[in-house]
Amino acid sequence: MRGQAQDRVPGRRVNGPGANSRGHRARRLPHTEFPTMPLSRRSLLKWIALTAGGAAVTATARLTSALAAQGNPAPLLWVNDDGADLNLLAQLGRDLPDFLELVSARWDVAGFDALQGAGVSLPVDGFSSAPVVLLEAIPDPAEADLPLERWVEQAKAVIFLGTEACYGGIRTTLEDVRRVEALCRGHKTPFLKLPGVPVPAHHIVGVLSHLEFVGFPALDSQYRPELYYGQVICEHCERSGDLEAGRYAEFLGDRGCLLRLGCKGPVTHNSCSQVRWNGGENWCVGAGGPCVGCCEPGFPDHGGLGLYGRLPGDRLAPRSPLLRAGDRLGKALLGVTAAGIALHQARRWVTRREAARAAAAAPREP
Repeated sequence: MRGQAQDRVPGRRVNGPGANSRGHRARRLPHTEFPTMPLSRRSLLKWIALTAGGAAVTATARLTSALAAQGNPAPLLWVNDDGADLNLLAQLGRDLPDFLELVSARWDVAGFDALQGAGVSLPVDGFSSAPVVLLEAIPDPAEADLPLERWVEQAKAVIFLGTEACYGGIRTTLEDVRRVEALCRGHKTPFLKLPGVPVPAHHIVGVLSHLEFVGFPALDSQYRPELYYGQVICEHCERSGDLEAGRYAEFLGDRGCLLRLGCKGPVTHNSCSQVRWNGGENWCVGAGGPCVGCCEPGFPDHGGLGLYGRLPGDRLAPRSPLLRAGDRLGKALLGVTAAGIALHQARRWVTRREAARAAAAAPREP
């Protein structure tokens, strides 16, 4: 009763799901509550940045309305090619339930083959402006009804959507990915990658907003936007304190860092630990399961480790420099200590020998 009464008192700090960093319960606004007036560049940059933080749900909804209200947004050409609908279904979830409805009604959708019937071909030419091509699956070059090179040649940008489209997998090979990358470079079409299983809605909307209102985003070495993939998830994990203190869980359900249970957090770059899933309610580690690194190039095998194989010490990359070299630090310290002891003993031996020679050479008193 006391906790319920606190929720009803205006300005009183609250805790639990839905509470923000200041302790006040965040109110989620539907699209209809957002004004249709154009946003300033400063406001757009703020909302785009918030898609990588704790206000991602509200920011994504705000940017979706702003994109749909644009007079002439870049057309979208979403290529699924009968592939897995993970990223498509993610847009229908709790984070942004009316994404497809809003886009289909007010956005210039040049093609969305996952929603079209069999035998319906995507457009090849006649776009109102340079389209943004989203590749959820990479078509076979032999398929005449999916002229990938023609799309790349006309595109404003190409977005590889999902881990399989970014790095290859069951349906797509790494050679297919490299072939499309070569096409983009040959036609000087910029491209970026949004890996994930699935890709969160705020990643897609944030990148589309950046392309429409700001320009091409800054990328890391894997062609991923630094806004979403610039940090490892350990940076904002609720168990990072356990990692720094060396407290590890031995079994699922235990308290402590999940590193020894195969967590790939130290080598996984994403914003999961900040934004979370299901409207910001929870995420893999928060639910007690190790991160499986679904947005990294090695997923799901991870160089032979598998989903829950323990990372070797030389692949760790969290904040702590001690843990980063954990497997070699003890040996190095032991070697330095042994060398120091040996040097000290050698100096003592040399000093004693010189003192003995000096005493032998000194003249004796009569």
